[in-house]
Amino acid sequence: TDSTLFWFGTSDEERTSRALAYLEEQIACEGPGTIAAVMFESIVGSGGVYLAPPGYMEGVRALCDRHGILMIIDEVMTGFGRTGKFWGFQNYDVVPDIVTGAKGLTGAYLPLSMVAVRHEIKEHFENNPLGWGSTFQAHPVALAVAYETLKYILEHDLVSRAKHVIEPIIEANMQLLVAKHDSVARGRYIGAFGCLDIVDPRTNRPIQAFDGSGCTQPEAVAAFRAAFRANGLYGFLRLPVFHCAPALVIEPEELEDGFRRADRALEVLGQALTR
Repeated sequence: TDSTLFWFGTSDEERTSRALAYLEEQIACEGPGTIAAVMFESIVGSGGVYLAPPGYMEGVRALCDRHGILMIIDEVMTGFGRTGKFWGFQNYDVVPDIVTGAKGLTGAYLPLSMVAVRHEIKEHFENNPLGWGSTFQAHPVALAVAYETLKYILEHDLVSRAKHVIEPIIEANMQLLVAKHDSVARGRYIGAFGCLDIVDPRTNRPIQAFDGSGCTQPEAVAAFRAAFRANGLYGFLRLPVFHCAPALVIEPEELEDGFRRADRALEVLGQALTR
């Protein structure tokens, strides 16, 4: 997607074409034989909930196949139903070679991560073991929690709930916030995964960089953070983006209440920006 620093075209088709051409050029420059794998999120998470433009993921898959490069997809934030599909990559027409996951695997009750691989990769390491292990790999208590969590996700169809119950509420409330607050430029969402872009209304550019540098309104940002906490919100507030990733079991009225609290915090930001 476009950013404040780079431009990839005026349409999804042009963005896909340019991005794939850049990637293919990079592969050629490095030498395909020197590249074991490419790894990326199915949907950009911390950077702002960005889906790949149509055809991009499929194009990456084709490049990997052409050059014998493994395709690894990071599903730590998007896996286990977050996007309204069990895996984020299912929003595209691709199957990766390796998938990593965590977070939703245990509902955060205990730390546990996982790696899934294609059959031929599994068979290679079954027949050619590396000879090393991990101290807490497959810890029985963490695995028991994961088992119960996955059973609950499937038995209560939380994947469908993310798409058909949570997403419409996020969509409607984000549209209201964008329409109401000059500091909210736009919103993006898929399933139970959303994000708002916070800008300086004078320039309509990000109010600060991700690392906090270049902040154009430090006092207003401080007031917003304080109002965020004062309104009882706990979440991923990493300006210039403001994430919304509720629990998949959240009740509609709880999510609506959360957006009302966010609205009040944004009102404080707006007031501070006009001083």
